[in-house]
Amino acid sequence: MVSRQKERFGGAFIATIGAILTYWSWHSAISAGSFSLKAGFGGPAFAILGLALILFPGYQSERIARGEDISQLSGAQLLTPRWWGVLAVSLGSGILNLAMLKFWQF
Repeated sequence: MVSRQKERFGGAFIATIGAILTYWSWHSAISAGSFSLKAGFGGPAFAILGLALILFPGYQSERIARGEDISQLSGAQLLTPRWWGVLAVSLGSGILNLAMLKFWQF
């Protein structure tokens, strides 16, 4: 199991990369009139996921702390309701950012 300190450090790294990608997509949209779809979607999504890792324990840590047996679980089965919500907000923020970039086409 990964320590909470490592989870937070990883979350800060992911959130920073997401913020940089978001800034870059907006900067290039304003200055050059075009932007990367991947950066426009992925930037906010990664920023939200990184912030969630800073604020909440990871989904595996959450299940283990509750005393659940995770040996038979893999992939999406490991996600807790909290992390499904984080995933939904993360993807929603990416979609919303792309919509705003397209709406305010520079």
